[in-house]
Amino acid sequence: MLRNIYFKGLMFAAVILLATSCEDFLDRQPLDLRVESNFYQTQQDAEEALIAMYDALGWHTVVGFHPLPMFMDIASDDSYAGGASRNDAPNIIEVDQFRIRTTNGEVLGLWRKYYILIYRANLYLEKVEGLDIDPAFKTRTIAEAKFLRAYAYLDLLRLFENVPLLTATLKSQSEYSQPQASPQDVANQIATDLVEAAAGLPEMIPATENGRVSKWAAKALLARAYLYVNGVYGTDLSAGGTTINQAAALAEVEDVIANSGHALLANFSDNFTKANEFSVESVLEISYSDARPWYDWGYIQGGEGNMAAQMQGPRVDEPGQEAYDRGWSFAPVTQSLYDAYDDADARRTATILHESEFNAGLTIGYQHTGMFSKKYTTIREYAGSDGQAELNWGNNYRVIRYADVLLMAAELGSASAQTYLDEVRARAGMPSVPATLENILNERRLELALEGHRYWDLIRTGSADQNISITDQLGPLYQGEPVEFNVSFNAATKGLFPIPQSEVDISNGLYQQNAGY
Repeated sequence: MLRNIYFKGLMFAAVILLATSCEDFLDRQPLDLRVESNFYQTQQDAEEALIAMYDALGWHTVVGFHPLPMFMDIASDDSYAGGASRNDAPNIIEVDQFRIRTTNGEVLGLWRKYYILIYRANLYLEKVEGLDIDPAFKTRTIAEAKFLRAYAYLDLLRLFENVPLLTATLKSQSEYSQPQASPQDVANQIATDLVEAAAGLPEMIPATENGRVSKWAAKALLARAYLYVNGVYGTDLSAGGTTINQAAALAEVEDVIANSGHALLANFSDNFTKANEFSVESVLEISYSDARPWYDWGYIQGGEGNMAAQMQGPRVDEPGQEAYDRGWSFAPVTQSLYDAYDDADARRTATILHESEFNAGLTIGYQHTGMFSKKYTTIREYAGSDGQAELNWGNNYRVIRYADVLLMAAELGSASAQTYLDEVRARAGMPSVPATLENILNERRLELALEGHRYWDLIRTGSADQNISITDQLGPLYQGEPVEFNVSFNAATKGLFPIPQSEVDISNGLYQQNAGY
């Protein structure tokens, strides 16, 4: 598996981070013989650099704790902030309440994470062309770098909108001040990277390389990007002169459906078990594990654990009597999400962990609703066998599932929209409903709940204000002050996060802060 060759990239990951640090470091004599200037020499070097890119993809702790799927669930109407108390993680509560300071550390962490990934991708693309290595390896890894750059820019576009667009490394201090690009230019670069990536990526990923991206992942992510950009900006995408409109985006996901070999698992709940990592339903998956047991709280991303599981786990009093270890109770589930499911829908019990399922008591956290994520949590089968327990959760994150592909195709107007919608609902034990846009979007909430997609769907469909603003929808199990559960969406921000103030300050006046901040 990809994780099994991760170790070879660790030294490079440390070295390359120095290249993104302050100028002082660049003026010092290297303490290690392997530095950027002499690193890119062999195919093994290139492989290590590739691992360094994938490594950054899974980071949750560049500054603070910021697992993006969890953050977006908290920003949506599916979860609250939670945690131990109101003083536990004020930066996360700001996201829940739509009162985000421009100095919010977790928001800065997201910005830095993606620009580190973009730097690594750009550096790889510049260096690999000059290497005398296997042509097939070169073609594939160039495609992977472009995919990962597109992935990073899609999240940056959705989070911040007005971001600098870097497709090459900055060569001198005179280039450090880069202007914010237009959202359309960023979107077009995403489309270009994904179209070019799809042409160079393999259709099948062998089990020994699980975690690497496929042609089908690029096509599905392109459709996701189109739906967001077209919904928010009302425009198509341009991929190197090729227009990606609704018909083109639909053709991409129809190709995945017809030719990828992906399919729905028979049981919905099986998607989130260890036995079904990289299953037939998983189109794109980020790998986490305890393969490198980790203890260092000061540099958590040096390990390979999934912090979202620890953060969302329930605060069980007696772990020995439960199937779950003690978590931190962030992102408690809203009554709104629970009520959205029909009682007969098998997805509710597979998505929401209810306090009635515990044998012993719970320590009550902030914004307690009695409900937690069951998809990404501290279920014991994912616990690390060594290292600091909280830092080594092995829950892989399913970025794109085949069910999502079916629902995107239905939304994009496929002639088979009814068939696709029925297929998703039938697995959950639910009857057919007409394949209207309203029903398809509702199905997305039920099928993909607590996987980090709901917020973006609300933003791109213009329905965030009416859905996210929550008043007095507490449910029977809540504990705490009722006012702490009320949320008002700040429409002035258009759903964007603020540009980190530290980035605005060092931009020499080039960055304009997002509206509403």
